[in-house]
Amino acid sequence: MTLPSFETIRRNAHRMLGDTEQELQSDWSDPELTTGQAKALADARRNIRLAKAALDKAARAGGDGS
Repeated sequence: MTLPSFETIRRNAHRMLGDTEQELQSDWSDPELTTGQAKALADARRNIRLAKAALDKAARAGGDGS
């Protein structure tokens, strides 16, 4: 069995993060979020954006480690 390439893993992870980001932007059944929930949601969205950016940076760095 051949292991997937970095690019395949990166692309799949990017897609899954995008799916999660969309889910977090969907309508909520609760009429209002608490302050803590709203902060946690904003933190999660920010961290997803950071994770996607880190994956893109790793792809750009290639094999030189920079």
